[in-house]
Amino acid sequence: MNPKWSEEEVLLLKDKYSRLTNDELIALFPNKTFLAIYKKAYSLNLKRDEEIEFLNRSKAKSGKNASNWNGGVRKTRKGYIQILMPEHKRADKGGYVMEHIVVYEKATGIEVPRNCCIHHLNGIKNDNRIENLCMMTNSAHTIYHHTGQKRSEETRKRISESKRKKYE
Repeated sequence: MNPKWSEEEVLLLKDKYSRLTNDELIALFPNKTFLAIYKKAYSLNLKRDEEIEFLNRSKAKSGKNASNWNGGVRKTRKGYIQILMPEHKRADKGGYVMEHIVVYEKATGIEVPRNCCIHHLNGIKNDNRIENLCMMTNSAHTIYHHTGQKRSEETRKRISESKRKKYE
């Protein structure tokens, strides 16, 4: 690391400091540490835009830097395990995917279609061993879980209508 700041670097820092995030500043000055950049900006009395400060704070508290980080694994309220895989087609807005879907796809090499789901044979939602998983269509899965239940005609129509709207 070069501790001396050249005149060009100082001018560039003065011009860009208020508009660039921490990561962008580090990329702009590859031969300087972030602490060196910060100290130089402080000595020059440079200030940041509020938007940039917000972005820096947000990034510092997300992902691996978050206080509640647990390695990219979480459990849903219903007891299913989710893993962080933002590149997966079925990832939610936070980048998490149901672990049983990933396990099934890796073991079989088959991508689970949108109209299908992965069923846990023993009923234990966090038992994601491949021998405990099978693929079913959503309709077959619903039939499997609701066969033998006594429902009024009105309730059956209401459920049927809500499912029809969901898949239209």
